Amino acid sequence: MCLKVCLRIQHCPWYNCLRSGAKKCPNAPNSSSVCTKVVLCARGNCIKLASKIDDGISGTTFERPSFKRMIDDIEAGGITIVLCKDLSRLGRNNAMVAYYTEIFFIENRVRFIALNDGIDTAFGDNEIMPFKSVINEYYARDISKKIRSAYKIQAQRGNYTGVVPPFGYIKNPENKYHLIPDPQTAHFVKKIFTMAASGNGTAIIARTLREENVLCPRAYCKKVLGINRPYTYKDDTDWAKTTVMQIIKNKVYLGHIISLKKTSLSFKNKKPIKVPEEEQVFMPNMHEPLIDQDTFDLAQKVFKIKKRGNKYGFDNIFVGILKCSDCGSGLAIQFPNESMGRPFFSYSCNRYRQNSKYCTTHYIRYDDVYRIILEGIQEKQRFVKENKDDLAQYAQRLADRGADIELKQIRTDLDKAQKRSKELDILIQKLFEQVALGAMEQERYATLSQTYEQEQKLLKTKITTHEARLADRGGDTLNFMRFFDLVQKHEAVTELTSEILHEFIESVVVYQAEGKRLDRTQKVVINFRFIKDSWN
Repeated sequence: MCLKVCLRIQHCPWYNCLRSGAKKCPNAPNSSSVCTKVVLCARGNCIKLASKIDDGISGTTFERPSFKRMIDDIEAGGITIVLCKDLSRLGRNNAMVAYYTEIFFIENRVRFIALNDGIDTAFGDNEIMPFKSVINEYYARDISKKIRSAYKIQAQRGNYTGVVPPFGYIKNPENKYHLIPDPQTAHFVKKIFTMAASGNGTAIIARTLREENVLCPRAYCKKVLGINRPYTYKDDTDWAKTTVMQIIKNKVYLGHIISLKKTSLSFKNKKPIKVPEEEQVFMPNMHEPLIDQDTFDLAQKVFKIKKRGNKYGFDNIFVGILKCSDCGSGLAIQFPNESMGRPFFSYSCNRYRQNSKYCTTHYIRYDDVYRIILEGIQEKQRFVKENKDDLAQYAQRLADRGADIELKQIRTDLDKAQKRSKELDILIQKLFEQVALGAMEQERYATLSQTYEQEQKLLKTKITTHEARLADRGGDTLNFMRFFDLVQKHEAVTELTSEILHEFIESVVVYQAEGKRLDRTQKVVINFRFIKDSWN
């Protein structure tokens, strides 16, 4: 049939539209017999034959480079025949296939031939073409569902499925789904978090890494790991602020795996869209952490604080810490102004400054804030030092409370929920395998998997609740130990820095002053991290 078709055509340019899945080239030794006959026939009849290949690109999209060049050639009048191995080689998007075969090719007087499907628009009798197009699209849709299901199963197992490991990690040679610390870059990640927790911004951190000639993540992937990724950097050490920000916000450095953070609109449209956080798959403690929870939380807190420069070169170390007792707004810095009778650095309620109707000044001088907070930290340090034995006994009493009957029941319920969740992972995997082998119908699979997923969602809520209750019961003891470690780290604080403030202080609440001049009094409450104000 092919030879007859070719012999009927005289002096027409051919366009062999081959995609991934077809033979690579009609001139290659392993070409199909049909493609070989077409080439030989075209040469024998002085027919110009052009071959374009879109290798590795899905047929669900028509934004394929070679396909677009073919369309340009058709519109320029350079092509009168389009030849495909079969209809699926044109595409697997039924709407677009219908447009090109029923409208575009006809308007441009282009003859379309799909060899294996017996389709030739020059001879009519192509009623089967729409049905084949629907089947081709269904095949792509079905594959897309199976791939999504497979990724979800991997995510629920806590497996890392990314092509490139996060900066600071490498894939375990014995298990590609498991991350292990990278000895060459893990210490750089720790340095980034330490600098962030100390109050350094992303610009300062990025500049420091550049000065130390540290390879940026994409350059490291290419030069050390041998993984080529699209990149825009001009220098191998071209660290950007956004790169540093992404590392600081990434919970993978706590040992957790968060999967399915993005998806696509459909199998036809690959535009990525962000998945809501509550729908993402979160699997805790799946690999060795590089950062402890305290450092991570402190880095997040400091990271949210925006520091602004000023003409005085004044370092506003209390930014983000001082809060108004009435409206909860932050207290904004006020620079010295001799003409207004304000020769000092001071703070006042930011909301009041915007509109005095909504709050009062809550005015307080910088040196007063400095003195009050420094004395508060020093007092806590003295208290810990003088009452070590009593505090240790108090911590032990809190720990003994963890052995009660209620706590044991919580742990039992948590173990049951975690065990059932793992069983459901195995069941869902087996369902998927049965569908892949054709042993189960898609509808049956959808019903069962939906039931299991709903149960798993409820179990996830229970597990979170039980873990929170356990954390509450043991949280006081843990927080005491954290504060003791912090006091030991800073044995004698004699001056305040941004790092010390954020390590010790959660917030400082400033109340509106009462009275005037010598009778003026003002309440200031310091909320320390890890501990409550009362030690009794």
